[in-house]
Amino acid sequence: MFKRLLKTTAVALFCAAPLSATLAEARQLRVSSFEPAQGFYSSKIIQPWMDKVNAKLSGGVEFKLYPGSILGAPPAQADLVKAGVADMALVVPTYTPGVFPLSGVVEIPGIVKNGAMGADILNTLLEDGSLAAEYSNYKVIALFTTPAYRFFVSGDPVTQPSELSGLKLRSPSKFGSELFAMVGASGVGLPAPQVYEGLERGVVSGAVWVMDAYRTFRLNEVAPNITTTGFIATPMSILMNKNTYDSLSDENKAVIDEMSGRATAEWIASVIDTTDAEIETSFRKDGKVNFVDLDEADQAAWDEAFSGAAEAWVNGQPDAEVAATILRRAHETAGD
Repeated sequence: MFKRLLKTTAVALFCAAPLSATLAEARQLRVSSFEPAQGFYSSKIIQPWMDKVNAKLSGGVEFKLYPGSILGAPPAQADLVKAGVADMALVVPTYTPGVFPLSGVVEIPGIVKNGAMGADILNTLLEDGSLAAEYSNYKVIALFTTPAYRFFVSGDPVTQPSELSGLKLRSPSKFGSELFAMVGASGVGLPAPQVYEGLERGVVSGAVWVMDAYRTFRLNEVAPNITTTGFIATPMSILMNKNTYDSLSDENKAVIDEMSGRATAEWIASVIDTTDAEIETSFRKDGKVNFVDLDEADQAAWDEAFSGAAEAWVNGQPDAEVAATILRRAHETAGD
């Protein structure tokens, strides 16, 4: 009887062990996006990524999107992930000045022309260790950028940078405002949903942004002139809580690893660039928006106006020597 009891207990423990392990891992992983569910990054990037990953995860683990800043405001996303309030989030590094300073190298005008180039630069810097300290608290799913921003203006078309003097422009970042000051303009911080109203009421005379935002927020109704000079690009990221990642099974870690890094960033960049081009083509065909396409002489004037941007960015970093090295690597990656 004693032997039979031992055998029964052993079988019970054997059966319960994997079940307990499965139940311990089974959970919903919260993915935070400050965009609404139908927003570009939520619907075209994050949700498709989640769908692919969820189909491969085991043990009852799945990602679920919490859109529309449900878990926190846009500037709070990095902290939400670090604290574990969100297991993953869409993070704009420049929304939290001082946390990801070197990632802002892509904000220097002229370095990034499109998303593909921006993703290449940031992933090269991450892979060679240049950005390791900035992302040491996270599992990096993807680093990428927007395409180079264009100027959307409500008043007269802008061809020369001097024509921005005296204007108030919606700024994408602190450094963006510094750049505006170089041409006599002022940067104004406005949340994305308030840009339309700001333009309509004259709080700002223009904004620098991408074509998707132009369409999403119907800026064509209040800013019908688009100057196509390439301005700054904004660094973007999808970051995961390290403890969450470490707590997963090896099999599930492998799934996430497969869907992380340069290849994922390149896929995201392709979606961004394709969408940007498609929207531009649509607006050009419609004929209700005025695209100010610059000739070589005009572009040279813009390049000259922001020629001090690189030096300003380097001098604004905690370690100018390190920043200068980052800038050099960015130029090398871009083929400059």
